Amino acid sequence: MTKQINQSGIDLVKSFEGLKLDAYRCPAGVWTIGYGHTGDDVKLGRTCSQQEAEQLLQDDLNHAGLGVEQLVKVELTDNQFAALVSFAFNAGINSLAGSTLLIRLNGGDYHAVPPELAKWVKATDPKTKQKITLSGLVKRRAAEGILWLKDTIGDSALSSSDDMVQVVEADDTRSRFQVTARGGLRVHAGAGSSYEATHTLAENSLVYIIKEKNDWAAIDTQGDGMIDGWVVADYLRHVS
Repeated sequence: MTKQINQSGIDLVKSFEGLKLDAYRCPAGVWTIGYGHTGDDVKLGRTCSQQEAEQLLQDDLNHAGLGVEQLVKVELTDNQFAALVSFAFNAGINSLAGSTLLIRLNGGDYHAVPPELAKWVKATDPKTKQKITLSGLVKRRAAEGILWLKDTIGDSALSSSDDMVQVVEADDTRSRFQVTARGGLRVHAGAGSSYEATHTLAENSLVYIIKEKNDWAAIDTQGDGMIDGWVVADYLRHVS
């Protein structure tokens, strides 16, 4: 049986999604209804009751929870599970599956989760096609991070203190890779040359690798944790 998200997680999701009984387009242009429910069943003109919205939310959270259970290989507290379910519900379970967050967490780095969550704050503007930072996502990722930290496994006196620390550091333990192709490296929309080439990275450009598939690498060029395209992995050299 799928583990159930706790009430703190449900309240968090509801507070950020809000309740809309008539179908609407979210800022990214996706048809949505109820508490952030999306899918082929949501179209212009659809309406639902509050009871239906509650059921849709429960079904969506169960789906996200099942994905979290299948992907995470380390022990989670109820609050940590709830934080990841909220994230998977919002960003999609595939986003969690291909994330640096999951790699670091499954490696036992519990403290990496809040800063990794904080990278997922952008959406593509349907008009300009540019990725922009949204204040609502910044606030939501912060709330999920706070929920995660309520009872961190292996917690320390430092992390549990309410006093503001006056010496702070950035979290950036990811490895960077440099483009070695002399004429530049084509970036494709998918893992293969059959996918459209969207642009070219200049030689010596620095990128992060999100995941790899069949000798292709999904890259992040902006350091925000989101995939900006796919390149042939052989033309990337580890630099730090």
